[in-house]
Amino acid sequence: MLKAMGLLKRKPPNRAPKAPFKQRFLAWWEGVELPPVEAAPPRAHEPESEPPPPPIRLEPWENASIRVRHAIWGEGFRGPGGVPFALELVKPFAINNSMSVLDFGCGAGGSARAIAKEFDVWITGIERERDQVELGKLLSTKAGLERRAEIIAYDPENFVARSGGFDCILSVDTMFRFEAREVILARLENCLKTRGQLTVCDYVRAGDAVPDDPLLIAALGAQTPPLWTKSEYEKRFTDLKFDLRVSEDITDKFRLMALIALDQVTKVPEGKAVIRTFPDAFMAEVSDWERKLSAIETGVLKIFRFYGIKMGTATLMSNWS
Repeated sequence: MLKAMGLLKRKPPNRAPKAPFKQRFLAWWEGVELPPVEAAPPRAHEPESEPPPPPIRLEPWENASIRVRHAIWGEGFRGPGGVPFALELVKPFAINNSMSVLDFGCGAGGSARAIAKEFDVWITGIERERDQVELGKLLSTKAGLERRAEIIAYDPENFVARSGGFDCILSVDTMFRFEAREVILARLENCLKTRGQLTVCDYVRAGDAVPDDPLLIAALGAQTPPLWTKSEYEKRFTDLKFDLRVSEDITDKFRLMALIALDQVTKVPEGKAVIRTFPDAFMAEVSDWERKLSAIETGVLKIFRFYGIKMGTATLMSNWS
């Protein structure tokens, strides 16, 4: 697949010119063949082609998949947007350095470190995947933020945080992974101070899509619990006595961020080196996002941003069932 996209070769064997990457990517995405590009007249003394980038040497804490994801999405991130998107999501919080922030499902802590740096604030990132926690701790230490952007492990079955301990909570690309979302949201509500703020950015199912749609299963994996719809999220925010200020469909923006990142990684020296050194890992990451983007473009998968302010104290559900 990647060879068809022309990502692993600087030029085809016959040295024919190639269409721009975006055109090739979108043609590959739609499953169509591009017409051949008319070759330019040969020039005398054509300069030598650019030498291939040197192979990547992995750090002791890295593997091919980690390096590929970081090359595409940014260090510590696992999806589109990187630092600018993380800072945009917390803009409504009006963060200052007297506030406490929780990043729920922080992965390797890319967003947590970006927020800590930007606002000089203490932020706690919690993550259930142990390998991501260890990577996040290392990256925070490497950045000199091991205390200001602390990454810790948690067990979602027994997750309890100090009642009223946080001014703001951010959760990105996380809630869809859990079946008991209603309970997790109740526990997050309990973690907030009165007038505390919660932003959730998550995959949701289109209202007219069935929970077991094959495109959804292919995009997110057979083990992913059935997605909520926008209405189910809105109802849960209301039940928990949040003033839901924003319920925004950001699907188009998210799709564009993904396509731009997949384009840019092929244009910079670091990205080219990663692609040449780890083609299988790169192919796996592109294939994963091919399935997500397919579900997005057919309309069954959406990405929504929800932002609410805690107005009262909801009844905390004690059971996970």
